[in-house]
Amino acid sequence: MTARGPFAIVAIAFHAVLLPLPALAQTDVVPSAVAPVQPSTPFISRQTATVAGLLLGAALFGDGKVRHEAQEHRSTTSNSLASVGNSLGEWTLVVPALGAGYLAGEIAGSSDFKRVMLHAGAAAALATGISSGLKYSIGRMRPDIAGGPAQFRPFSGSNSFPSGHTAVAFALATSIADETDDSWSDYAVYGAATLTAMSRINDNRHWASDVLVGALIGHLSARWVTRQMGPVSVSPVGVSVNLNF
Repeated sequence: MTARGPFAIVAIAFHAVLLPLPALAQTDVVPSAVAPVQPSTPFISRQTATVAGLLLGAALFGDGKVRHEAQEHRSTTSNSLASVGNSLGEWTLVVPALGAGYLAGEIAGSSDFKRVMLHAGAAAALATGISSGLKYSIGRMRPDIAGGPAQFRPFSGSNSFPSGHTAVAFALATSIADETDDSWSDYAVYGAATLTAMSRINDNRHWASDVLVGALIGHLSARWVTRQMGPVSVSPVGVSVNLNF
């Protein structure tokens, strides 16, 4: 394996899983000729299963090698992109953005669009709660401090595993992708979330497995919220009735 190998594998993995084909990203179900079928979002999707498999791959190739590759090729350009990606997982940006989206739905008179914002916010909050609990109980040391990826100090304040920024970004991305009926927005939101994940590695704040698990937590949190609150289908030019309340 070349020196570029491990980091390239992480990048390809995120591209394959988190920028899914439209056929995989959409959750609409064609109604039966006999009886209408409510659209549903599978809790464990093909993307989720793939991410779980990639965690094993990350362990095999080594967090240390991925970190080395990322830092060796770090540049002014990657740092600039990382500053954008990091902001997408920050609550200081997420809260105003969701609030603005909710207000836009209010002005447009779209209760469905408002509920998409609520779903996304609930998913992000759940992902934050789960990742925060794991962070402080597991106590993995961050790569900019630790000598290697296998340094854990439970309840010490070390909080590398998993990545909270990535969990928030993928909770938002999955919520929006699952509840919009176009394909281009799926690529946009998953691409933004992937940028957040890669930014955490670029900035030497997280190991590769931290961001992979963070992505999985965000994805599953959004799927759980959608199942509990019911799906909403929104298009870029209007709202289609596709509710399960």
